[in-house]
Amino acid sequence: MSLLLQLSAQVLEKKGVGFGLLDSKRNAKVAKKLGCTEEESLYVFKEDNVIEFDGELAADVLVDFLLDLIEDPVEIINDKAELKALDRLEEETRVIGFFKDETSEYYKAFEEAAENFHPYIKFFATFDKSVAKSLTLKINEVDFYEPFMNEPVTVPDKPYTEDELVDFIRRHRR
Repeated sequence: MSLLLQLSAQVLEKKGVGFGLLDSKRNAKVAKKLGCTEEESLYVFKEDNVIEFDGELAADVLVDFLLDLIEDPVEIINDKAELKALDRLEEETRVIGFFKDETSEYYKAFEEAAENFHPYIKFFATFDKSVAKSLTLKINEVDFYEPFMNEPVTVPDKPYTEDELVDFIRRHRR
């Protein structure tokens, strides 16, 4: 495991990503406080979130995961050309919403919900009416796409709070 972390650290050092090892037996109080419950597990700490890495223990997989994690939890779709890229994500669970702008309270709730699933589920948002029309989204509406499903499920009862979005996604994700 230490070679994996050394290789990953070398690649990610320029991005400001650091690594540390925690001996949960010697530092049981620290491990408990951080929420590290499993031996030999990799945990990623980003702001107030603790994310357990459950991918293959290979440097390239870990680096890709961490690079995805550094990205913003919501990708903004500004035009129809960017919208076409969504079609290539048919194998992934994704969530797409239409909001007035980045200062909207409903977009902020959407962004907070995205942080709960980042980077495992891709979240997209648009503020462009023509993009929203192509997606058949109304203002403050969110669609949930499952892998290989052409038609999304629209989250009911808009507008939503962060908790409502998180609950819906947890109940419907497979």
